[in-house]
Amino acid sequence: MITTRALLFARSIFVIASVVLSNIVESGASGSTPKAGLAWPNSNYVNVNQFLTTHKVSWYYTWSPYSINADVEFVPMLWGQSQVNEFAASIDQTISREHVTAVLGMNEPQQSDQSNLTPEQGAQMWKTYLEPLRAKGIRLGSPAPSSAPSGKVWIQDFLQACNGGCTVDFIALHWYDVDATAFELYVQDFYETFKRPIWVTEWACQNFNDAAKQCSYDDIVRFMNQTQTFMDKAEYVERYAWFGAMENLQGVNVDDALMDKAGKINSLGRQYIAAQGIGGALTARHLSKRTFRTTALSFLSAILSELL
Repeated sequence: MITTRALLFARSIFVIASVVLSNIVESGASGSTPKAGLAWPNSNYVNVNQFLTTHKVSWYYTWSPYSINADVEFVPMLWGQSQVNEFAASIDQTISREHVTAVLGMNEPQQSDQSNLTPEQGAQMWKTYLEPLRAKGIRLGSPAPSSAPSGKVWIQDFLQACNGGCTVDFIALHWYDVDATAFELYVQDFYETFKRPIWVTEWACQNFNDAAKQCSYDDIVRFMNQTQTFMDKAEYVERYAWFGAMENLQGVNVDDALMDKAGKINSLGRQYIAAQGIGGALTARHLSKRTFRTTALSFLSAILSELL
């Protein structure tokens, strides 16, 4: 028969182990900055604070050099040739006012309906407007190509055109398609090719190859869960931003929206910021707690078995 004293001893061991290991789990989860961001075209007309309640979102960008009223890090962008005057006139003040640490390069430069730049034009623009920011300690993100096959080639040609004169601290990229595993392989390939940290500044479950075969809402939920979890775990992925945190998705599957038509965060938006315990770093922390509890109970059982 097990004695009362033995039971009290075992319970004490369990409580002490619970407190110590739980603190380890919590400190490990909170010690890293969340990677999730907002690609935000809404200015201050939509309440951004509804996406900040869980502290899952740590940064945002606006496809421009202009910030909004938000208590998270702002990352300016030089979108393309049409923005160079605005960017040049405002960037120094923005860096000082917003405590900027990183700036993004041009938007989908190989696409004729986006910033539409040759690699040589991109290199010259970089050297003129972005490279000087390195003297201020600013990290610089590459132009972000679309996921068309020409995107990776454009970045390779851009780096060659730079001829060593462009400091690219991390690679930004976009990806639209329907296969979560293909997304993971695509991101991994960019990392292995360019040997730099990755920022995924647009991604969504969207079929541009066959408009009649779009993701269902349930497909999107699963796709976001798998891809977001993958990026939260991948050390070489520094940041990411889903498309889209907006009322009008501009031709992208409307079920990818993180808000409703009135600008209110919806169920997918709550999933993205881990308000529903689906996907992302907060879920990883909860899973770690459950794993800890299971391990602790096994530990206690082993002690009791020895005492019986």
